[in-house]
Amino acid sequence: MKKFVVMACLVAVIAMGLPAQAAKVWDDMSWWGKTGATPEPQPESGRCPAQIKRCGYWWWPTVAASNVDDAELWGNRGIVYQACKPEEPCVETPPPPETPPALPERTAIILNNVLFDFDKAVLKAEGKAEVDKLVAEMKKFPGDTVLIEGHTCNIGSHEYNMGLGQRRADAVKKYMIENGIEEARIQTQSFSYDRPAVPNDSAANRKLNRRAEFKITLAG
Repeated sequence: MKKFVVMACLVAVIAMGLPAQAAKVWDDMSWWGKTGATPEPQPESGRCPAQIKRCGYWWWPTVAASNVDDAELWGNRGIVYQACKPEEPCVETPPPPETPPALPERTAIILNNVLFDFDKAVLKAEGKAEVDKLVAEMKKFPGDTVLIEGHTCNIGSHEYNMGLGQRRADAVKKYMIENGIEEARIQTQSFSYDRPAVPNDSAANRKLNRRAEFKITLAG
């Protein structure tokens, strides 16, 4: 019995020599996120799935801005949890498709009139040079078509000149076909002396009226 009393006293003495343990008091964390801590709290990577309502943030406070009572926390590294709404996934709007640059508007080539000798329907060298320009253009743009007009001066009857104008237009058409232009892309028409380029009042002017003209239709 003596032995038990001594042991109990020893325990009491030891207990009396120890400092009293204070109850645990949790810091008030309501200030978190409003202190101006730098850098800002960063989301805890990989731990905020959209299906949960609690998100973790790594915290590296380096400058105390308020709440002196919690100054011991500054400089520590830890994780603070708060209720949060996970951010909606960012859906990037695709940029509008680029508008292709507008093609320059085409215009028909301008040709000099193809002139013929009096009462003739034979293409001369200078006339062929002009028609060659049209042939090259129509090969480049296979959708283009052309109307060849045959004209005359006012010497002779209207009926005769109607036939002469047609022969002149047909001579140009034949040359173009021989140089690779499909017949279906070429039309011809005679105007006799009904549409003179200049008045038929001199030999020089009548020479200018013995001609073939070209009306080119560009492909759409």
